[in-house]
Amino acid sequence: MRRRPNPLTVLATGVCVCAALPLLYIVYHALQADPDLWRRLMSGQLPRLVRNTVALVATVSITTCVLGITAAWLVERTDLPGRSIWRWLLCLPLAIPGYVAAICYMFLLRRGGFIDQMAVGYLGFERQEFPLPPLFNLWGVTAVMSLYAFPFVFLAVAAALRVLDAALEDAARVAGRNHRQIFFALTLPLLVPAVAGGVLLVGLYVLSDFGTVALMRYQTFTTAIYRQFAGEIGRAAASVISLGLIGLSLPLLLGESLIHRNDRRYTRGAHWRPQRIIRLGRWRWLANAYIIGLATLALFVPLAVLSGLTIRSIVAPTEVDRIWSVGALSIWQSGWNSLLLSICAATLALGLALLPALFTVRYDSRYSRTLAYLSKTAFALPGIIVGLGFLMLFIRTPIYGTTVALGLALAFRLLPQAVTLNEATLRMVSPMLEQAARTMGHGPWSTLRRVTIPLAAPGLLAAWALAFVTAMKELPLLVILRPPGFDTLPVRVWEAANDSIYTQAAAPALLLIGLTTITLGFVYSVRRFGVDRVVGEHNQPLPNQPTQASLPTSSASTVLSPDR
Repeated sequence: MRRRPNPLTVLATGVCVCAALPLLYIVYHALQADPDLWRRLMSGQLPRLVRNTVALVATVSITTCVLGITAAWLVERTDLPGRSIWRWLLCLPLAIPGYVAAICYMFLLRRGGFIDQMAVGYLGFERQEFPLPPLFNLWGVTAVMSLYAFPFVFLAVAAALRVLDAALEDAARVAGRNHRQIFFALTLPLLVPAVAGGVLLVGLYVLSDFGTVALMRYQTFTTAIYRQFAGEIGRAAASVISLGLIGLSLPLLLGESLIHRNDRRYTRGAHWRPQRIIRLGRWRWLANAYIIGLATLALFVPLAVLSGLTIRSIVAPTEVDRIWSVGALSIWQSGWNSLLLSICAATLALGLALLPALFTVRYDSRYSRTLAYLSKTAFALPGIIVGLGFLMLFIRTPIYGTTVALGLALAFRLLPQAVTLNEATLRMVSPMLEQAARTMGHGPWSTLRRVTIPLAAPGLLAAWALAFVTAMKELPLLVILRPPGFDTLPVRVWEAANDSIYTQAAAPALLLIGLTTITLGFVYSVRRFGVDRVVGEHNQPLPNQPTQASLPTSSASTVLSPDR
């Protein structure tokens, strides 16, 4: 399709320009800052923030690579007991926000925490004597963040392992290679694109994290930006520091673009054969211990801690709990606010993202590719920067301080994820189906409504689910832009944990995880039902269609098959 519809061009351009507004406002305010402020920050605070942030990104990336690749290989390639269950359980840490995990491990491992009190009370240790791992430094933050970021690498590597052809390893085995040599010389190089994609997501996650590093007292760009915005120096300093964080984020975005440009895709061809399952033998007990330990630290321990704290706050409340007096009604109100806000923002983001994604995929040109990059600029901006940019944008408008401004800002925060997934989904829809509908008299919007969107519905629903999860966990943007009196679950968790009242942070954190998991389970079941329904519907002729053979329905079945 070479002729670009003018309405689609205008709408896609408007969405992409709005997505870039926070970046433009940040750059404008940074350039307006006093030169003396620039010199003070460049000589004092910025070098330390760069060192801390780069070190954290490097250590978390390396750790998640080790955890994710090892877990994916054990689950997908070996006879590990309960592989299907572990494949599902090892993805669930994505539903737990990092700041919630930090609360749980701070409650357990800090001085004066649960384990320290148990050691003093029951093991005979004196205070400050029981050996505990350090939490409030680079290695403590790395350990906590890695436990909740490794699913990015795990999912990417597991998907790549499932589509590798057994013929490749058979050829290496005929050449005399053993399992270890095949893994390092053949399998691991083939997994490099998947590993690199997962690591880039991990890096962007680390750069954008605010709650975890703030609670664990590790100074990064996000904590410095929040302090400056809160009034220690001013918004000009926050804008200048934001430029440094943007400078660290852009190389990761460029790397993501290069990976997709040079990506080697491995699909199930006509002669594809699944790889052989490797028997662990006497190493099975060690593999079991590794997977169980990883799932325990990343999933079971936080859930147990949150459940115990919630029960304690109900059964045996302390004086502090009574002072806070966080009743069930207020927690449920915060949960309803989070759920409604996340649903609205994810739906709006999906609808807005469909315009630039469709424009890029169906009308490929230098202009459309430029718009696609422009729409993804917010992907390089952590939530605290997006919130700061939209605050500066809305501060002189009537919607400032309302839920409308919060919803719009959150939708544009989710836009890059939705655009990326929508592009991938629309590329799997054959243009021949759309062209067939056009030749039968359907206009562009009718074709989009009756052909493109139904065929892409499962992928679009997956994009909505990812946007919803991100919105439910979003903290810094809500801290900056939420209206007075509008509490959400992340804000309630943050306020209680920031005052070290963990019993009052546990209940909203547990409700946050529960709502996210239940919604994702519902979306997954609807998506599986939608796959079968859409394939069945598109095996029927369109109105005015003379014969079944005029539409290549096999393409729709291939695109929407669950394996793809």
